[in-house]
Formats: sequence, structure tokens, C-alpha cells
Amino acid sequence: MNPRQRRGVFFLVVTSILAVAVFVGVLSYVRSVSSQVGPMVTVLRLNQSVDALEPVDESMLEQVRVPERWVPETAVRDTEDAAGLVAATGYEEGSLLQSGMLVERPGLQPGFREVAIVVDAETGVAGKVQPGDHVDIIATMGGRNGVKPVSRVWVSNVLVLEVGLPHTVEDPDTLATRSGLPVTFALSTEDALTLAYVESFSEKMRLALRGAGDEDMLPEQQRVYDGAIPKAEG
Repeated sequence: MNPRQRRGVFFLVVTSILAVAVFVGVLSYVRSVSSQVGPMVTVLRLNQSVDALEPVDESMLEQVRVPERWVPETAVRDTEDAAGLVAATGYEEGSLLQSGMLVERPGLQPGFREVAIVVDAETGVAGKVQPGDHVDIIATMGGRNGVKPVSRVWVSNVLVLEVGLPHTVEDPDTLATRSGLPVTFALSTEDALTLAYVESFSEKMRLALRGAGDEDMLPEQQRVYDGAIPKAEG
């Protein structure tokens, strides 16, 4: 074997040793990363933003693979676990879906009725009323033929079930058009009758949005206003 051949064999051996060393190093790195990250699991995340109480169906979800060690125990892994549920509040696209983010759709309790009316889009709290909110229904009666107008909270603490899209409504008396907003409420029979009366005979009807957790019933003396100036106490 001449010197050139010996050098060739030497370089071949060195190259092989280096290749083995690189392979061992990469394998060691992969094992190290794997030991830190752990096995991968499949979970669900939102592929679009959702609003509060919006139904979450399969088309809104996508499967992603993430390290198991980073997945919370409440993570939803099967689309069947989301069937028939709605978002508890608004969520952004890309949010990892967890069981606490989904709730049962607000529905009717025994003894209640589902009643829908069309309210003025502007006086219906300008689009802020959402399903699951509670509102007071205020209307002004009178104001015609010399009858003194009176504003009153006719139905208090009403659960909103659904809110439709604004559309044009024509007043049968004046033929004027306005933007109407269909709203569906859960009402007792008595309150449903009250609302039907108010809708038919009121001059103007408004929704007053309640704050979260405010479920107190208004005292009778705070429900009516006839324009009189309250007397000072003392």
C-alpha cells in the first residue's frame, strides 16, 4: 500500500468515525428533547372566533398535536364532547378548547314560555343585548287624548334566549319604517301576558340591560315614573 492509499484509508476511517459521532449526537439530542417534551396527544382548538353563548359545532374545531405534558386535564379531545354546547363567553381563534369553556344553552325552566317580540334596534340597547343576558322591559303608556304618560318597568329580570338580526319594520299606523330587532325571552305566563299588552299599547318600549349577577327584583315604588318631582326627605 503506497502512501496515497494509506492517506485515503485514514481519511475514510476518520470520516466514518465523525459520521458515527454526529449520528450519536443527533440521537442523543432527539432523546433529550423527547424526554423533556414527552409524548404527543391530539386536542381540539377553535379555528374561528366565537361569541358568548354561540353554539360550537364540528366545523368550528380542528385537531392539533401538542405535548401531553402541556395539555390541561380539562382539554377537550373529542368533537362529541362539544355537541349541543355553547361558548360560555367570547373566545378568539386558536384557543385550546377546554370543558369549562362550554356550557349548556340557556333554556326554559318548567312553568316558563318562550316569547319573541320585535324591539327598536336603537332602544334595544344598541346591539349589546346577547343570549344569556337579563334585562328589564320598560315602556311608556298614555300620552294620548289627554292621558298623562307614565313610564314603568313592566317586566323585571327577564332572561334573553335569542337575539336575531336587525331588519326593517313598518308601523301599521303611520306606515313609517324603522330598524327592528327580534328578541326571544323566557317568561312566566303572567309576564308573557304583560309583555303582550305592553307591546300592543305602549308608546315606546325599551330594554334595560342588567349587569352580570344582578338578579334583584325592583321594589314597586322604583318601577313607575310619571314625571312628578320626588319630595325631599326630612
